[in-house]
Amino acid sequence: MKHIFQYIEAISKTSTTVLLTGETGTGKELVAQAIHQTSTRSQKPFVAINCGAIPSDLMERELFGHEKGSFTGANQKAMGKLEYANDGTIFLDEIATLPQHLQVKLLRVIQERSFEPVGSLISVKVDVRFIAAANVNLLNEVKECRFREDLYYRLNVLPIEIPPLRERREDIPLLVRHYISEYGKKYNKRIAGITDKAMDVLTKHSWFGNVRELQNLSEMLVVLATEGSKIDEDFLPETLFKSNVNEPAGTYEEVMKAFEKEYLIKVLQETNWNRTEASKKMGFHRNTLQNKMREHGLKEAH
Repeated sequence: MKHIFQYIEAISKTSTTVLLTGETGTGKELVAQAIHQTSTRSQKPFVAINCGAIPSDLMERELFGHEKGSFTGANQKAMGKLEYANDGTIFLDEIATLPQHLQVKLLRVIQERSFEPVGSLISVKVDVRFIAAANVNLLNEVKECRFREDLYYRLNVLPIEIPPLRERREDIPLLVRHYISEYGKKYNKRIAGITDKAMDVLTKHSWFGNVRELQNLSEMLVVLATEGSKIDEDFLPETLFKSNVNEPAGTYEEVMKAFEKEYLIKVLQETNWNRTEASKKMGFHRNTLQNKMREHGLKEAH
């Protein structure tokens, strides 16, 4: 990560195109934002587009905009994200999912710094910095003819690979404390911190969901923690103790569902299964607690 910070500092005064690679959840968009914020374009827009989240038939209009009447329902002219990002930075996440016909158009924008909105014959000039990100090997995608070779080399001017969290475990305590502090402020809840034993469990966990998984778990811990408490080892999901560096503990949803069930049982046992008292302790409405108990199949005889 120190090398990455050095790269960011080195390119801060340039408009070099950057290609970020790494597993899902490693923080590629955060790195892209850091590149933008330290650049001379920092006062201009930073526009992020998840290429994999937008249907291919809408992506062209999302990028380039359209003229009034250019298609059914186009009742007015609309500016595309490329034009909106003029003088700033555009971040294209999951670039490997971009349809090939749009890869051709994107290549032209990078080369000529101009494009035509959908339904227009007039070119729009733009000055944007391109940062692309991929969670797959783009060179393999090129070899399999799923990604254009010429676009790959246009994007791969400055490649930065972001390592998975399990390969930079020294970052975990810093991230955990940061997220607990941030979510404590967000939910107006005072958390006394986290014990060394609990931190040791988190540091040894594989984190196949990377920083995003850690962030989501930190939020859940803060939401479910008692006011003024310190997060201890027995407060963590059981699945964290079962995983190791070679084997994922399950999906984020599975981990969180198991964690919530364990937490409900723990608080209900502490309150002798008094639903009113337990719901107050957890900050839930009594009906919410009953719904969660029903969802997890929990009865007093558990």
